[in-house]
Amino acid sequence: MVHQWMRMNLETAAQYAEVFGVLTIIGAVIFSWYQIQQLKRDRRSAAAFKLTEIYHSVTFAHGMHLVFNSPENMSADEFEAMHSEHMGDIVTLMTTWESIGAMIFRNELDWDLMYDYFAGAIVVTFQKTERVIEDWREKNNRPSYFEWMQWLAERVMDLEDDTPPIPAHILHKGWVHTPQ
Repeated sequence: MVHQWMRMNLETAAQYAEVFGVLTIIGAVIFSWYQIQQLKRDRRSAAAFKLTEIYHSVTFAHGMHLVFNSPENMSADEFEAMHSEHMGDIVTLMTTWESIGAMIFRNELDWDLMYDYFAGAIVVTFQKTERVIEDWREKNNRPSYFEWMQWLAERVMDLEDDTPPIPAHILHKGWVHTPQ
């Protein structure tokens, strides 16, 4: 009788151990999923912070100032002559947009974040340098020059064709900070 009682207790204990093992595995899967989500949020937050640093670069800011104050539809020769000493700053600006375009396409960067920070600047840069880029592509037989910058500017312009952008100071005029 005692032997049968111990056997039932061992069987019951083994069943409880199996249930506990399954629950442990499920818990580990849920915890891992949570950690991955947190890691993604942290990565996005770090990327957002890193993006704001772009504007702090003197080279980038100077390149943007030069491009924004250039006439549209300049040939590459005219553009390079006008900015001869500062082409490095302009290329820094353009390669930044190129990198951001590729990152957006690969979902490594959040579209909304990019749009809020850079959409207008990307479009203006592309409009001011579109002919320059075409000339460089033709001259160097390299149609991929600044392909991602163009792709990104065109996506923004396509979006804004249907829905013109509303400036943040108007769109979010009634926003009030709510402490967490």
